[in-house]
Amino acid sequence: MSEASATIIGAGIVGMSTAAFLQRSGYKVTVIDRLPPGEGCSFGNAGGIAFAEIAPTIHPKVLLKIPGWLMDPLGPLTIRWSYLPKALPWFLAAGRNAMPDRVRAITAARADLALRCVADVETLLKEKGAADLIRYQDTLRVYDTEQQFQAEAAERETKKSFGFEMKTISGDEARELEPALGPGVHRAAFHGGWYFVTNPERVVKTIAADVARNGGRIIADDVVAIDRDGGKATALQLKAGGRHVLDQLVICAGAYSHLLGRQLGERFLLEAERGYHMVLPNSGVTLSRSITYARTPGAATPMEMGLRLAGTDEFAGLDAEPNYARADALWKIFKMVLPGLREPDAATTRWMGRRPGTPDSLPVIGPSKTTSNVWYGFGHGHMGLTWGPTTGRLIAEIMTGSRSNIDLSPFRADRF
Repeated sequence: MSEASATIIGAGIVGMSTAAFLQRSGYKVTVIDRLPPGEGCSFGNAGGIAFAEIAPTIHPKVLLKIPGWLMDPLGPLTIRWSYLPKALPWFLAAGRNAMPDRVRAITAARADLALRCVADVETLLKEKGAADLIRYQDTLRVYDTEQQFQAEAAERETKKSFGFEMKTISGDEARELEPALGPGVHRAAFHGGWYFVTNPERVVKTIAADVARNGGRIIADDVVAIDRDGGKATALQLKAGGRHVLDQLVICAGAYSHLLGRQLGERFLLEAERGYHMVLPNSGVTLSRSITYARTPGAATPMEMGLRLAGTDEFAGLDAEPNYARADALWKIFKMVLPGLREPDAATTRWMGRRPGTPDSLPVIGPSKTTSNVWYGFGHGHMGLTWGPTTGRLIAEIMTGSRSNIDLSPFRADRF
């Protein structure tokens, strides 16, 4: 009997984790991406293994904030108005998923994904001598007013009900813990489960190197088309490499996944939630952990290459030019709580990446409904690094017929 083989489209954290877990399950794996491993969206995230972040990205309180955010072109969420007609179905679906019953169901599904995500990333890194990448200090959330703190009371209670305790401390206690915090910090809270890595790109490259060492192929190429015969995918047409014959196919192509799914007759509501970061090698501040600030979505994370300020959500499609003023806006925000933060200098770098976001804040994990040998793992939004390894494990379990530890129905491909 010939060895089972699987081709994975996408060399980010989800695709490489899927390749690694399939390899452990006996598959011969090939990964195809136009970019090297870890150099797409996985490159520039805030580095969080944010397993306590079980609330959906859009919920009723966020809905109330969106109109004000949209009026500020450098606010935490913006849409380029020429793109609004195309994004409107996604936003309407997001509104429907912000209703209380949907928020409860989505929160429970996100909590299920969190169950083993730390163990899954440890599985992929600890045996490779890269455990030093993970920092187990819980991220600290800071507030500069009591009103900010009280506005999140319901979210803290929800987290607590799922076992994630947001222990609160005073502003003085927060400054004792992190002296870089300024006098304006009124209060702080631990997230109850948000570790971080010191280099997200190196995380993915470490996994990729292990996959290659164990006989996996990593091909740098563009997938132009998927050939089908009846209800089965038979080959990929590659831009440079010609025809690549398929056994099993897993689509982990991030914000581009819906374009591939369309070729298979499937419709996904997926948007590129464009995030930005700024890395300051000469930041002037020292942090022992990641910091989030209640004033705006985003995080300040100490990394190997400097202090990374990451966040914001921009809806402008896949191909629009970056607006790096959004990265600069993050510096202005975090300067409010990190007063020693130095001005960006010649060593500062800026980046934009396309997060694959679904309107229900849940990824797509599981089999295609139109094509018997195709599987999906995409749509992780802001949670790719957190859920990527777990997604890889779950896909490997599904493909090998193993029983999963969670209910996978909330992540099914035909739910849109």
